[in-house]
Amino acid sequence: MTVQNEEARPRRASHVDEELAIRFVNTVAWRRADEQEERLPSAEALLRWFAEARLFDAGFLRALSLEWKGDPVLAENGYQTALSLRETIYRALQSAASDKAPAKTDLSLLSQLLNAGPPGMQLSVQRGRYLWNADGHANGVCVLLMPVVISALALLTGPHSHKVKQCQDDRGCGWLFVDESRAQNRRWCSMGDCGNRAKARRHYVRQRDADA
Repeated sequence: MTVQNEEARPRRASHVDEELAIRFVNTVAWRRADEQEERLPSAEALLRWFAEARLFDAGFLRALSLEWKGDPVLAENGYQTALSLRETIYRALQSAASDKAPAKTDLSLLSQLLNAGPPGMQLSVQRGRYLWNADGHANGVCVLLMPVVISALALLTGPHSHKVKQCQDDRGCGWLFVDESRAQNRRWCSMGDCGNRAKARRHYVRQRDADA
């Protein structure tokens, strides 16, 4: 079951130092819990997420927002395509991390979106930052999702593919992360959040047992 907001749990921000594809996957919080939290509950929220990621020229995002507002069906189709991509990447990264072959349907979708990349995509530099842009004839949702597709494929085919892990927090966090630790024994998405909570829980149990 997916819920849009779960007040009983802390609302955390996804870690900005993670790969783009992982940050996108982590827009679902509490994946291993009975109830998940959807951080992208609408097409508008999807566009806001990309705006905050600062991947695109602002003009492109404004134009796409206006196009989607004028065509709700197009907006919904684009939104569902984005969610489908997110879950495809999630499954593919899980497969790579566990040395399992990904589902053919997942590889097919990633290939389709890669091949659908519009020829009108361009790279520009604004205030020292590289940004994507596209001409007015490009497929808006394909342009929007292309940086995520590129990030996912780079992660899947690169040296970090087997370093992707899933947070083992006992509340069911389930966020993905790349384990860069020397011993390859990292268990939590964040030591400052899930890790500290787990340490505090172990300390409490040890103290309780000692008192008993």
